[in-house]
Amino acid sequence: MTINTLTKNTKHLLHALYQSGVKHFVVSPGSRTTPIALLLAEYDRQNKDIKLYIDVDERSAGFFALGIAKTLQQPVVLLGTSGTAITEYTSAVAEAHISHVPLIILSTDRPAELQDNGAPQTLPQHRIFGELTKKFVAFTLQDEQPDVTEYIDFMTQKLIHEAVDAPSGPLQINLPLRKPLMPQLHEQTTIIVPPLKFDTIKKDMMSMQLSESHVVILAGPNEGVDYQLELINFSKKYHVPVIADVLSRTRQKTTIYGIDALIKANSLTSAHQPDLVIRFGATPISASVLQWLKSENIPVWSVDENASADHSRHISRVFQLSPVSFLSQVSLNNDEMFYQLWQNLNQKTRYITGEAGIASVLDKVLPEQTAVFVANSMAIRDMDDIFTGQTTQNIYANRGVNGIDGVVSTALGMSSTFQQRSVLLTGDLTLFHDMNGLMMARQYQLPIDIVVINNNGGAIFSFLPQAAAASYFDLLFGTPLNLDMSKIANLYDLAYVKIPTAEALKQVLSTPVIGPRLIAFESDRSNNVKAHQQLIGGSDA
Repeated sequence: MTINTLTKNTKHLLHALYQSGVKHFVVSPGSRTTPIALLLAEYDRQNKDIKLYIDVDERSAGFFALGIAKTLQQPVVLLGTSGTAITEYTSAVAEAHISHVPLIILSTDRPAELQDNGAPQTLPQHRIFGELTKKFVAFTLQDEQPDVTEYIDFMTQKLIHEAVDAPSGPLQINLPLRKPLMPQLHEQTTIIVPPLKFDTIKKDMMSMQLSESHVVILAGPNEGVDYQLELINFSKKYHVPVIADVLSRTRQKTTIYGIDALIKANSLTSAHQPDLVIRFGATPISASVLQWLKSENIPVWSVDENASADHSRHISRVFQLSPVSFLSQVSLNNDEMFYQLWQNLNQKTRYITGEAGIASVLDKVLPEQTAVFVANSMAIRDMDDIFTGQTTQNIYANRGVNGIDGVVSTALGMSSTFQQRSVLLTGDLTLFHDMNGLMMARQYQLPIDIVVINNNGGAIFSFLPQAAAASYFDLLFGTPLNLDMSKIANLYDLAYVKIPTAEALKQVLSTPVIGPRLIAFESDRSNNVKAHQQLIGGSDA
């Protein structure tokens, strides 16, 4: 049997993706995806390295793929059908763009003759994500011209390289297809894609001896390769205090945690003021630390391989390098007393009650290297203020655009990459925004504990000026939904536990369970504000 053009070119596309390092595929099925989806399913059965997930909700699928790519720092393919289905990927693409995640969108499309002509399920898909994608290309898989096959081989490999090359980011491959859409299954022609190799030129700097003696490192959210060991060794060798964001994946007993709470409690004195701050990674969770650096006019250098960004506009020098490269070339003579002064900040008593107690319990009881995904708004702030990282640094969140949409699905994507049981910490509104995502937890029996802080609304707004508008606050900002968590768990066949106190979480997490579990903790938004105002008291270090 002679291989037809659609089958041949689709197989070349899939093989070029695999050859370029793509091992994970997430499919939102639809009619127009037929040839790619069928041949991909066949490819999956023939290759044990391939991981194929089916997610019928496009928005959930986008974030599920994002979670895999974010955790593994590898390109992940997201395949969807034509029309508004593709637009549902936009939020995930936006997060991938801002947080530098190599998400590969295969958008199947109607052919040219159906465009702008009233055909159903058709809209302009060329560059539909605009500036959110690094690159766009269209492949005509049914074109018999031999050059097209060579173009697919070459461009696919080139595009994947560009997606993962710093600064990483998403891209779109549009695939206009006309009927008939059925490919040839079980076709045995050997597909050979000429490999395209890319030589990476290592970016190093000249050795640098710093003259400053009061240097502090601010380790922000890490979008790249882990560098905890190199950072801790550098800190000990040169007595450099490290302020570690909870998403930096560098927290341990000698790094400073909860900088936001410390600043708000006026715990930083003039003696703590550095003469230079070296900042790694993305924008810190703490807004206060950037405001402090700017208000005190402290010089800041940014070391960021993904191209530096600073909305406070206070960075004075940029090194487009990995933290490891930078740390290997720098030396200094820091003041040991200055170092110890910063270390004393970790001894300040945290008065932890209410919602914040959940983050504290997780800090104490999680097994080594547990992966934890944290929702935005209150959950991530509590983790940054309280979680010390004694047992695990595998903390993830969607801190690109900081949205609450798609958090459940992203966490499940993360969970799919770990055999060890993982955790999602979220609020009730964030859970509601992505309830459809829970289907993937059930479908693949993912080993994850979904801990929901149910304060019946948007707790973060109680800390903002809007809270003073008492007559309209709940209507417009508190937005109580009165969700019954047990019914949500029942809908998706999840094991369910309701805990009366944060301390009760210890016993629940120590109880073995197979598959996903929903754990609910009810809280009061007003009491939560008071508890956070008293988190750190006066000087006691």
